[in-house]
Amino acid sequence: MDTLVPGYKPRSRNVIQTILKDHFSDFEKRYDDHYADKYGKYRIIRIKQAVEKFIECGDYSKGIARIKCTNPNCGYEYFRPFSCKSWYLCPSCNQKRLQLFAEHLSENLLLKLHHRQFVFTIPKLLRVYFKNDRNLFEEVSKIIFVIVTYFYKEVVHKPLRTGLIVSHQTFGDMLRFNPHWHCIILEGGIDEEGSFHHIPIKDTSQLTEVFRRRVMKLFVEKGLLQKSFAMKLLGWKHSGFSVDNSISIPASSRKARVNLSQYIVRRSAVRCILSP
Repeated sequence: MDTLVPGYKPRSRNVIQTILKDHFSDFEKRYDDHYADKYGKYRIIRIKQAVEKFIECGDYSKGIARIKCTNPNCGYEYFRPFSCKSWYLCPSCNQKRLQLFAEHLSENLLLKLHHRQFVFTIPKLLRVYFKNDRNLFEEVSKIIFVIVTYFYKEVVHKPLRTGLIVSHQTFGDMLRFNPHWHCIILEGGIDEEGSFHHIPIKDTSQLTEVFRRRVMKLFVEKGLLQKSFAMKLLGWKHSGFSVDNSISIPASSRKARVNLSQYIVRRSAVRCILSP
């Protein structure tokens, strides 16, 4: 290209973009027959849209922005190609969005009060249902919120306004399918007079049992489990349900809020829930 500035090298397509451009169409054609049963009937149309945007990410021929310094003594300017702004698929855009969203959580959403990370897990027997019904993640997130707010209400004998950040994850060690939920939970809540009540949850055994019964009830109501079989599972000594809350965020530690926000944002889809 004769018009290029000497020394300029156009951005080339990276390895991941090249692989997707050359082979995604074959994957799309074979998905229902070879992958849907194992990985779930995801919305292949939305996946295709994300892939197409990612392939064009950083391509100067697809559009550019002109950036110029407004300082009259500088006047420096350059062109920047449009990005796809995609989560997860694009390494560059995903990392930028992770950093910005984590900063938003730590600076604008999390109060400068005591918080704690909770991790809710379910037994292997129930995990397969989440492959084909992604709405279950949202419904379990709501169960977690209801359990925590009800506990706070029972402790102080009046409703409190509290907040949770719930992030579901679909894989665990060795990338095995393992649905679980990472949460940043405000330790307590604010009453109608504006007073904050600090309510730490020290013992998670009762919380785990309530979580187990609520999830089992959900599965029975949705027709995923027979009531008799659910009652049998409730009799198991080792249920496979667990709740861990070993990580605390002190009210005065901005660093802890930022670090945990960055960690939890990487955990797939995030829901921020505030009680009315």
